[in-house]
Amino acid sequence: MLLDCLIPRSLSPETENEGVTLLHNLLMQLHLDRKVARGLGWRGFLPSNKGNFSWSTRLANSDLVYGIVFMGEEHDDQAIASSFDLYAFPVEDELKTQMPESMQGLYKKDNHIQKIRTLSEHFQELQDFKIGSMGLVFRLDKKGLNLSFHTHKRDARFIGREMRPARALMPLFSALIQSFKTSLNTTPALGVLKSGNLPSVNDFFIEAEFGLPVFEDDEEMDAVYKLSAPPLSYIPDEVDLSDKPLIHVLCGFLGSGKTTFLQNWLNFLHTRERFTGVLQNEFGEIDLDTALIGDETCVEALNDGCICCSLADSLRPGILRLIQNTPADQLILETTGLANPDNVVHSLEELNDICKIGLVVSVADAPNLTEHPEYLNEKLRLAQLTRADVIVVSKADLVCDKSIERLTQSLHDLNSKALIILSANGDANFAVLDHFFNHWIDKKYGMFTSRKHTPGADTMLLNNAGFSMRGNTSLFETCAVKFSEPLELERIEPIIRNSGKKVLRAKGIVDIVGKGCCEVQYTDGMLSISQARDDLQACDRWLTIIGKGLRPQTGSTTIRKSRCL
Repeated sequence: MLLDCLIPRSLSPETENEGVTLLHNLLMQLHLDRKVARGLGWRGFLPSNKGNFSWSTRLANSDLVYGIVFMGEEHDDQAIASSFDLYAFPVEDELKTQMPESMQGLYKKDNHIQKIRTLSEHFQELQDFKIGSMGLVFRLDKKGLNLSFHTHKRDARFIGREMRPARALMPLFSALIQSFKTSLNTTPALGVLKSGNLPSVNDFFIEAEFGLPVFEDDEEMDAVYKLSAPPLSYIPDEVDLSDKPLIHVLCGFLGSGKTTFLQNWLNFLHTRERFTGVLQNEFGEIDLDTALIGDETCVEALNDGCICCSLADSLRPGILRLIQNTPADQLILETTGLANPDNVVHSLEELNDICKIGLVVSVADAPNLTEHPEYLNEKLRLAQLTRADVIVVSKADLVCDKSIERLTQSLHDLNSKALIILSANGDANFAVLDHFFNHWIDKKYGMFTSRKHTPGADTMLLNNAGFSMRGNTSLFETCAVKFSEPLELERIEPIIRNSGKKVLRAKGIVDIVGKGCCEVQYTDGMLSISQARDDLQACDRWLTIIGKGLRPQTGSTTIRKSRCL
């Protein structure tokens, strides 16, 4: 039967949760197959079941955390019908500004991330973020399944195209369609219900039917626009389809605070559903406590000597086990404090058949180095700092501001290309680290697929739902305009508007006379300017322009054509 691969038994409608079983088994199948999950655009699933069963998930082609909450199930003698509410939570600052203040208030609370991750307990409290519903109807003989989404094209609460409900939810629906297609090995019939068949012109309804029809309706074919493919489907590339994860190297002298920093780094990654495996070298150090890292992380301990001497032999089986056991995009190798990162990277290069080299992150002990600045010239510490892509100044809360400033300058003199961030109690501004990583990996490997937004090939959806209508509307041009001097406020908008025939988006960091360093956002003809965060003060002053028919200006980079949303 069609559904045997997901529920290999007879259905039990009396349990009133067979839809949960079906969806959960689908997601867990994908979670355990890293290559398939990445190829479909999934970046992590987190179930919770302390209330109504729910899942939180991230997707490669969306800057939202999605929530799926089971709301109930009905059945008759032919089919089971399960209903789910759909939630969307912005995680990027840019998207948060598109919500009303009442919704932005959630992000001002320290426990908002935990509430999203345990959605089954808090879904009623988070009702403002519910923007659609999903139906999962399947035949009792398991020969057919119907998956449907119902939402609105627009919502008066939101500004900006990205938060329009139909567009915001479409990556999730497309990922589920493609996942069922992969698991069931069946191509579905897709359709969007015509406006005349909906309660309101603002309603949006799309469905996918697998196998035999679940509903018998002679008028159904006239009521829908047929689709050849789900809109906004994720299109993988060779990085997604590769079994090679990125491996970040975390180094730092003994006692510098690597493990504490690692714990908080993992917490940051996991709250964004970016699950990460860990390889730890235990040479003379305490084991990495499972409770410290949390049971969401797969850990491989390397106990057969100094990692500098035996890395290739000890790492290969550990990496292969992690690849097999977790769909992680990346791994973190925590080295012993006695490791020279040059030797580690050289050994990782010998493993290029199973992994790619990521960031080298070096943790520098602030109290130790401010009290003994001569340590900066020691051979091993010097190697750890000069090879680093990122230097983490740990225990910064234990050192006065002036000493931190002097140490930071000394580190910058040693390695001017490295990002230097401060860490207090192991915590740091990981958003800055993430931003740096995104640009770093673009330069080293090309556009990282977890941040690519690729539109689907089908263009049948209504334009005011936030989708492209014409075949070439997804082809845009981009350029960056750099500024060496502060600009008058009134010059900003003309620069943007005069950059091309159709400027759709602009964003960047600009010094404005009388205002200082400002963050500039331009969307749908609306310009907004706000004071830049402290961590953006050191950024270059630029504006990235996205549109069509762009015209080069003084100081602009080469205009590039690319597919984006």
